[in-house]
Amino acid sequence: MSAHPSAFAPLANRAFLGLWIANLLSNIGGWMQTTGAAWEMTSLTTEPIYVALLSAAGTLPMFLFCFLAGILADRFERRRYIILCQFWMMGVAGVLAVLAWFGQLTATNLLALSFCMGLGNAMNAPAWHAVVPEIVSGPQLRPAIALNSAGFNLARTIGPVVGQILLGLVGVFLLFAINTVTYIGVILALRAWKRPAEAHAAQRREGFFEAARAGIAFVRGSAELKAIFARGLCFFVPGIAMGTLLPVIGRFELKLDELTFGILYAVFGIGAVAGAMSMPTVNRLLGADRANIWAMGVTAVATLVAALEMTPLVVGIVVTLNGACWMTVIANNGASVQMILPNFMRARGMAVHQMVFFGSMVAGSLLWGKVANLWSVQAALILSSLALVPLTVLAALIRLPGSSMPRT
Repeated sequence: MSAHPSAFAPLANRAFLGLWIANLLSNIGGWMQTTGAAWEMTSLTTEPIYVALLSAAGTLPMFLFCFLAGILADRFERRRYIILCQFWMMGVAGVLAVLAWFGQLTATNLLALSFCMGLGNAMNAPAWHAVVPEIVSGPQLRPAIALNSAGFNLARTIGPVVGQILLGLVGVFLLFAINTVTYIGVILALRAWKRPAEAHAAQRREGFFEAARAGIAFVRGSAELKAIFARGLCFFVPGIAMGTLLPVIGRFELKLDELTFGILYAVFGIGAVAGAMSMPTVNRLLGADRANIWAMGVTAVATLVAALEMTPLVVGIVVTLNGACWMTVIANNGASVQMILPNFMRARGMAVHQMVFFGSMVAGSLLWGKVANLWSVQAALILSSLALVPLTVLAALIRLPGSSMPRT
């Protein structure tokens, strides 16, 4: 098999294809809910910090609970564990739909339920990432991870547009209700997948505290993981500014209506899908290490341009470029982590990776939301782009680890 398979090669695997399609539909529902919640929050308050808090509420659980989730996912049968997480998130979406139907949504309960949805994602994510190498392996792993991210961002392209059209016609209730239903497809796809017996056998049935100590010791002792985490921090803290402030930019700076607001969210997904499709070629030409550095530099320049020329066309182009850059960094970092981790440690290692990723986004969201609240959205974007320049130089001094095959 080629060392550089095509971007679509993993879709030939029927199990991967089934889960990918189900997850795509679920993510479309999720993005309908996310943009609907952001629009609803800007209807409830004009303060940028509340929009930043909404973003932080959904990502903070990933920082707080992801390692716990990794321990559980490494101890218990991962397929059943993921199904339980899907039921939790279905329930949270259902509560949002009921509150919206009765007109009882407030800024407070919207933040609280966003936190609960983030909790479900936090408990689900390490197990979900850990099963990918059980479905595809070898040279197909990196494109499989990119396809998962591309599916997420394809949903980000479709969900906001469809969601905002429905929001204008029916109201936010329908967006939450549709998201509730989409979890059924993921549950059915997981039930249909026959997990390899050897994959479950490779998991070590450690005690809870023993598993926690082993996971912490493994991460502390891995210079390769520390390098990936350091590079991630350099990008995600300053790089999240545009994504965090996008609802404020769309609603108040650009004064968009529901449909164009959804389109602004969607173009990030278009860029991310394009980035995923071109990533095998870009990595072949530049290498994953340099591709990430280029992505960081482009993000810095593009964010500065958006701050200085805040028009719908310019912001749309910048958000599209950011989508491609984020995809490149996320997929290459994620693949490097997967290739380093042995199977028995995979969920815990991915949990720490997710903690760093989402912890960076929480810190960045709160930071840039506060800067926008104190000064302006433009000031926050300018400062984030300037901060990204020296951090890109620092990241370039740290080699991105990786190998051709994941460990078993």
